[in-house]
Amino acid sequence: MAAPGQLLPLTRSLLPPSAPPFLSGRRRLPPPARAQTSRPPPWQPRRLACPSPLQPLRPLAGNRTRPVAAPPGASAAGGGEAQALAAEFMTSERVKVAAMLGLALALCNADRVVMSVAIVPLSQAYGWTPSFAGVVQSSFLWGYLISPIIGGALVDYYGGKRVMAYGVALWSFATFLSPWAAARSLWLFISTRILLGVAEGVALPCMNNMVLRWFPRTERSSAVGIAMAGFQLGNTIGLLLSPIIMSRTGTFGPFVIFGLFGFLWVLVWISAITGTPGEHPQISAYELEYITKGQKLVKPQVQSEKLRKIPPFRNLLSKWPTWALISANAMHSWVTPINLTLG
Repeated sequence: MAAPGQLLPLTRSLLPPSAPPFLSGRRRLPPPARAQTSRPPPWQPRRLACPSPLQPLRPLAGNRTRPVAAPPGASAAGGGEAQALAAEFMTSERVKVAAMLGLALALCNADRVVMSVAIVPLSQAYGWTPSFAGVVQSSFLWGYLISPIIGGALVDYYGGKRVMAYGVALWSFATFLSPWAAARSLWLFISTRILLGVAEGVALPCMNNMVLRWFPRTERSSAVGIAMAGFQLGNTIGLLLSPIIMSRTGTFGPFVIFGLFGFLWVLVWISAITGTPGEHPQISAYELEYITKGQKLVKPQVQSEKLRKIPPFRNLLSKWPTWALISANAMHSWVTPINLTLG
């Protein structure tokens, strides 16, 4: 039997490391008290942690994109950056493209509506009956009926810049030639009106093509708005200035003046505008990067074999949205010429 002094070490060796204090001889401290959190009563709504309205939201992990460098002259403050962006937009090359498109559409409509003013003195001078005056008025639409479809295919093949230049030159020539044609033959005069309709049919397809290539997706609606504002400006100019010009230069004065302005526009368009932003010699590096990153990549027309194929008209005409657009445009085109003629 072991001695009493040897029992305590032997007992400690047999006990587990976490033995109770009454066996191990050590005094254990009580566990620290847990913090009592007061829960709100069930009738009180819980407050959700939300960012401050002044704190910008962080983008999701899947939507992180590489930001475009700030325009030259932008400061760290938000107001300075906004002013720099506005100044860059107003002085950019793409805005010049939109302005030139607006002027082209203004000339397009001015050359079209001048006949609405000149039809009365022409009918009196040549003894036209009301039915024949209607033939003269509608002859423009004979050429305009099919030319937008053909013009769209030409724009896809050759590009908006080239087709727009030929279109404006051709309809300006038809407008400028109208006085000479009317003096020679009535049917020759009607032929110039048909030629005017054929040439003006390419204007809107060219506008859409140039906006697609020159503007990022976030600015295309603004560019179309600028261009279409010129389209309505042409109505105002044609209906407002034509009577004034006729009173001073004769019935065919507006035809000659608007035709000369069209030739001047073609010279500026060819010398100052390019088909794509990358071809422009004076575009800034920031604007080129901004346009490229803000739009889908478009293959060059020369290297794209898809653009050389015939458009799938059968597939397009089998879709309800196509007929919805056709119906809306038909209703608009039904009312507008009547208002321009009777107004």
